[in-house]
Amino acid sequence: MLNLDLLNDSQKKAVLDTEGAVLVFAGAGSGKTRVLTYRVAYLIEKGVSPWNILAITFTNKATNEMKERLYAMLGEDYKPWIDTFHKLCSAILRIHAQKIGYDRNFSIFDTIASERIIKRVLREKHMDEKKYKSKILHHISTAKNMGLDSDNYFDYIRLKNRDAMDIVECYDRYQQILLENNAMDFDDLLFNAIKLFKEHPDVLEYYQNRFQYIHIDEFQDTNQVQMELARMLSLKWGNIFVVGDDDQSIYGWRGANIDNILDFEKSFKNAKVYKLMQNYRSTQEILCTANNVIRHNSSRKEKMLFTDSEKGLKTEFNIAFNDHSEAEWVLENIRALKYHNDYKNSDFAILVRTNALTRQFEIKLKQAGIPYCVYGGYKFFDRQEIQDILAYMRVLVNPKDDEALTRIINFPRRGIGDSTIDILVDYCNKAEKPLFDAVMDINSNKDLSSAVKNKISAFKEVLDDLLSAKQSLDLYEFIKYLLEKLELEKYYNEKNKEEDINRWENSLELVSHIKEQTKTNPSLTMEEFLQTITLESDVQEEDTDKLIVGTMHSVKGLEFRAVFIAGCEEGVFPSSLSMNEENGVEEERRVMYVAITRAKERLFISCAQNRFRFNSVQSLIPSRFIYEAMGEQKTPESQPARMGRRFESIKYETAFPSTPSTPTYNPKPQIQGKREKVYNKDTKGFVAGAKITHKKYGEGTILVVTGEGMSKTATIAFEGLGIKKFALANAPIALK
Repeated sequence: MLNLDLLNDSQKKAVLDTEGAVLVFAGAGSGKTRVLTYRVAYLIEKGVSPWNILAITFTNKATNEMKERLYAMLGEDYKPWIDTFHKLCSAILRIHAQKIGYDRNFSIFDTIASERIIKRVLREKHMDEKKYKSKILHHISTAKNMGLDSDNYFDYIRLKNRDAMDIVECYDRYQQILLENNAMDFDDLLFNAIKLFKEHPDVLEYYQNRFQYIHIDEFQDTNQVQMELARMLSLKWGNIFVVGDDDQSIYGWRGANIDNILDFEKSFKNAKVYKLMQNYRSTQEILCTANNVIRHNSSRKEKMLFTDSEKGLKTEFNIAFNDHSEAEWVLENIRALKYHNDYKNSDFAILVRTNALTRQFEIKLKQAGIPYCVYGGYKFFDRQEIQDILAYMRVLVNPKDDEALTRIINFPRRGIGDSTIDILVDYCNKAEKPLFDAVMDINSNKDLSSAVKNKISAFKEVLDDLLSAKQSLDLYEFIKYLLEKLELEKYYNEKNKEEDINRWENSLELVSHIKEQTKTNPSLTMEEFLQTITLESDVQEEDTDKLIVGTMHSVKGLEFRAVFIAGCEEGVFPSSLSMNEENGVEEERRVMYVAITRAKERLFISCAQNRFRFNSVQSLIPSRFIYEAMGEQKTPESQPARMGRRFESIKYETAFPSTPSTPTYNPKPQIQGKREKVYNKDTKGFVAGAKITHKKYGEGTILVVTGEGMSKTATIAFEGLGIKKFALANAPIALK
């Protein structure tokens, strides 16, 4: 029996409203996952079959979390379909792909494979790869996310883009190569699902009858194709329940359409709307900061977060002299919280707008010996050595996958160069023969030279052995056999280079990953494994005590006891690009809102007056978001024109409990004729961790010591007073 008393009144009303279209505005930390899970559980308890319930999430993590909560409430006998959009569509296409011209064992090409195909297209068209690769891929993805084929996309851009014809010709050729390879990219999974439903109404009707109750999480992040899928699937029964927050719509750059949630009531007749504004994550002071910022956006539904928990500490702001001192200020506060408040490394997040800003913080963290990881960095399955191994498996599952075949034909090196591959590909094109068939029939080929045939023959023998092993070995035994057959240990270790040794270790990590997967699913096939890893996120690291450094986008959905938001300068955040885009600053402001609401207990926001960017030091002014976060109405345009006075009108002295940052180099010269009193001629004993007493501030602990001799400085934490920095020779400090 569900205990609905665990829900607050707003949550309970949304859960109990089971029929028709329902929109739930769920503010940050307001328990949206709980509401979604209770809604599904309540339907099942009412007698609705789990077979008739669909729940769509946006991440694999959210999918797993929802499943775990639901199984804990009802038991594992009740299993509605809970998946991401991409995994849902992939599963549907695996069943019906032949209806739209694909085999059921189609490959799913990731970003790396897509880039290789578009390079091939550009070479064929004699177009500049550096100039057009990213641009063409962006247009293709945009077209698919809008649900437009090449003809319709040409109509959409022909008056806006002088390269419209080249773009759609590349789009056509790109799709042709995918089809020849029996492959789809990520965007195709959704695009082709809609194509399937439109061309085969009987298939659509089947899934409409199955999914009588549809739930969609993070609805503010849906694009036009996802909106169309939701509309098509829910058309018959009209029972669609969506949860989202327009204030957290931060993926416009990849196709998310905020109008999907703002115009929900127009798209679905008689829709009912609920708002979840009680926050269970952050203190009231942090929520006030978030509310101060987001209220400046005009394209939003009016709402305000609140909490019944403690008021908490005020947000701390810092205007640093430069990016070095900004990073030092962050590190000083981290050390103090760890020492006085028993914070762990994993309790902290340092958030920036772009990856380019993490460098200073990484340097300081390394120097301080604080373990950290860059969140959202290079994914395990995207690494070259892993992609090489997976390409062998892709060919064995889908022999039409020419992209994978050309990747492995000379891996490990077997003397097959690009010219040999070009000869073979050219032969296949003229003979209208699949590349795989040409390789497997290489010994009977009369059109190729003996030299070419001899080089390909060794590769063919490897494929013969692997095809045989695939039939006789389970997946775990096969992957071990594959690494042994390719002699990868010798290949990676013979040069004794650290990079290659790491690649061998990563290859072994893949073996370990497959071993873990087959433990939970002993009958796991190669086909299922490839589909899973293509659609899943990275292999997660073990839960270690590491501080997180990352972009604000990468940590959406996470929470930390203490959050540092750094790099808040005009032109950096908001970015200069966003200032020239319609509603660009509003999306940047939503990014700021998301970053703020990751914090549970402590929030720190900083900017730098000088930052090293684009190979030079630039003078910058504080972001408008800093003014807004403090509840002020100032705008950057109101600052004095002369750079030397830009900071004079910012009266923030009372906002800084810690010592304001000053230049770490080029200290102010002593005034001639005036000498400071020397308290400590010998400063050797003043080291990090040492206990001291100060004449005025009492007992403290040294956090950081920099400099030498009489120029040595110490950063010291005083309990109840915060952090202060002193020149040791001239400060009234003594060791305890």
